[in-house]
Amino acid sequence: MKIISSSSIANVVVKDKDLCWKIPDVWTFEEAATISCVYSTVYMTLYIYGKMKKGDKILIHSGTGGVGQAAIHLALNEGCEVFTTVSTEDKRNFIKKMFPIISDRHIGNSRDISFEQMIMQQTKDRGVDIVLNSLVEEKLIASVRCLAQNGRFLEIGKFDFVSNNPLSRCMFQKGISFYGIMLENIFTGNRKYTSLLSKMIADGLKNGTIKPVQVLKIFPKTNIEEAFRYMANGKYMGKVCLY
Repeated sequence: MKIISSSSIANVVVKDKDLCWKIPDVWTFEEAATISCVYSTVYMTLYIYGKMKKGDKILIHSGTGGVGQAAIHLALNEGCEVFTTVSTEDKRNFIKKMFPIISDRHIGNSRDISFEQMIMQQTKDRGVDIVLNSLVEEKLIASVRCLAQNGRFLEIGKFDFVSNNPLSRCMFQKGISFYGIMLENIFTGNRKYTSLLSKMIADGLKNGTIKPVQVLKIFPKTNIEEAFRYMANGKYMGKVCLY
């Protein structure tokens, strides 16, 4: 059984019956550890808020991360046209190997705002229907500009919220929707989507739609500091696991 919890760094965790799922028999515990938080985030963003459907054009930032990989996988499975960003050439090569259907022209740079030009060139100035964003400051604003008419912006980062960074209201003239999505909110207060999310993931596990995240880096539980330093360097791909 794998669970998602609001108190994940703890000696004892009380499970929520709506937020735990049976591990497929062919998976290892390490593979299962890559799923709960990542796919809960992606189903919440792309399906519940983003209303993702076949034919949508989607920009998924930081495509080699856990959320990025899961989002790309589900979007391609849904029949969407996917654009993504990465920060290094190694990560670009990973995307091309992992998702060969994605054209090199659809992979941009997450370290500057050049991806905006890529999006507008490749969509003939139309823009994308959905942005799944984790970039900050001027890159967030550029990402909003990438939206097409009536597009949906799905923000999973926290930096700009905590910093109270402004967003010009003129950007909303295209009828776009902006959603700030904090997965931890499903543990407190309004549990409107908890049961729906639980069923989506259970169905995805049952029908094989959900796949373990690739490039899992495992640290022994005695090396917590090393694991956090590894995460902080921003060069890793996939998920980091303490075991």
